[in-house]
Amino acid sequence: MWQNLIDTIIELMEMYNCLFILNEKKRKAVLDIDMSALNKIVETEQELTGSVIKAEQKRQKILKQMAAENSGINENSNAKTLLAFCPQTYKESFSKANNDLSANVEKVSSINETNRLLLQGALTAVNMNINSLAGIKADPGYEKSGNQNFSSQKKKFDFQA
Repeated sequence: MWQNLIDTIIELMEMYNCLFILNEKKRKAVLDIDMSALNKIVETEQELTGSVIKAEQKRQKILKQMAAENSGINENSNAKTLLAFCPQTYKESFSKANNDLSANVEKVSSINETNRLLLQGALTAVNMNINSLAGIKADPGYEKSGNQNFSSQKKKFDFQA
């Protein structure tokens, strides 16, 4: 059972590594404003996320089986708790797999945050351009309802020939 748990953790680690690679490609697609590449990446990312969910469910199922044999383990046990109950023959590989998984999850979280900020900045730029073309600007105040005021600007361009 311990080997199954270690194999599942390694499987999760590999999935997170793939997610990291996808997020690097996503960053490039965002910076290049390549929407078709971004759509493909997001579709692949969604499939991979589904696989991560299934692997996590598999991990929890293994922990439930372990909990039936050992009252000190439950499906939400952390790596430190599990390491205390881990047989000596599996301790090294279990510890390494958990450390590697934690490192991969941290890398993915970091690049996700960076991509979120890039996407937010790109969306802000698009909104500013749309508002500029539409002749709308956000006033510095808010209405009583909490909504921001918008007003038409004077047209900056005369499109008549």
